Amino acid sequence: MSAGFRLGVVLRLREMAEDAARARLATAVNAHRAATETLIALTTAQHEVMARCVAMGEEGAQAGELRAARAGVESAEQATEGARRKVDVAADGLMQARSALAEASKRREVVERLRDRVRVAEAADAQHREDNLLSEIAGVRHARVISGHEVEP
Repeated sequence: MSAGFRLGVVLRLREMAEDAARARLATAVNAHRAATETLIALTTAQHEVMARCVAMGEEGAQAGELRAARAGVESAEQATEGARRKVDVAADGLMQARSALAEASKRREVVERLRDRVRVAEAADAQHREDNLLSEIAGVRHARVISGHEVEP
């Protein structure tokens, strides 16, 4: 089994790992985007609830209505805070996925460089063998010419 073949297998495995890391990154980006969109929507809703609560207070609403409005504001704040936590978790997942992709890419590049070095070394070795063969042929031919068994062209 040649080194080139083994490196080809290892390179293919590294490429597959990089593709999987790229897919995980895409999933993490989508999760972060969805969490961010949810946070934006909940923040907008929270501001609307707060604005209605303020308007109710200015209009002279009953105490029970104000308590219910305040409960709505607290509920909206809790939902927004939960969405913020989800954005933070998604951001952490995104950073981990980016790091994993960078590591997978680095590992693939290492194998590619090694494969290229092996190819260069194999080509140099093949050239060296060819040069040795040509030198041997030239030496034998020279010896035959000197011994008189062959006439120079």
